[in-house]
Amino acid sequence: MKDWANTIISIKDLPSQIPLFMVRGAILLPKAHLPLPVFDSSHLAMISDCMTSNKLLGLIQPSASLRGKTDLDRLGLFETGCLAKIVDVVEHEENKLIAELEGVMRFRLLEQKESESGYPIATVDYEPYASDLIEEVDFQMDRPRLLRALKPYFDRLDIAPNWDEINKTSNHKLLTALSMACPLPPSEKQALLETESIQEQSQMITMLIEMAALGGANENTTYH
Repeated sequence: MKDWANTIISIKDLPSQIPLFMVRGAILLPKAHLPLPVFDSSHLAMISDCMTSNKLLGLIQPSASLRGKTDLDRLGLFETGCLAKIVDVVEHEENKLIAELEGVMRFRLLEQKESESGYPIATVDYEPYASDLIEEVDFQMDRPRLLRALKPYFDRLDIAPNWDEINKTSNHKLLTALSMACPLPPSEKQALLETESIQEQSQMITMLIEMAALGGANENTTYH
């Protein structure tokens, strides 16, 4: 079995077919970590199968609520998701796990089908996001503008952040954390996931937080 944690990878090393974990309202970015609750029977089967193979799966958002949807072929999905590596699995309670995921790189969804175990298998293309494999380098952005927007945004959400930690965090890690953790609508999270460059992501998250701080609409419900 390939040790993905200690292997320098290229696109040709990555599987073109992967199990697909659908979560509305959550995104995963390359090199970031996400704890994922797992309790649906098909998702439990997926995690079990992944742990006995390469520990890789794709995380993607449905483009509409999953409630009432049973036909995978008719379930609308956004076109972009993120390949994830399972780095740990903890049994939270009976029939419920917490899977710790690490983002590897984004992909474009080509097609999907249902596996024998009841979960979807996707054929994906990584080429549009080849830049995800480049070593992380920090960059310049309008950080003062973003921080000015964050204060009223956090006040509106009744959140008391650790400003010392925020001020010590690199631009890249701050943007990744905000993009994944802020309770933005699923469509806005998807737009952040699909941005081609970190500079575009910084401009977009700043604009979205400024609008949300002024009382923009919130549709941050997450469905499994």
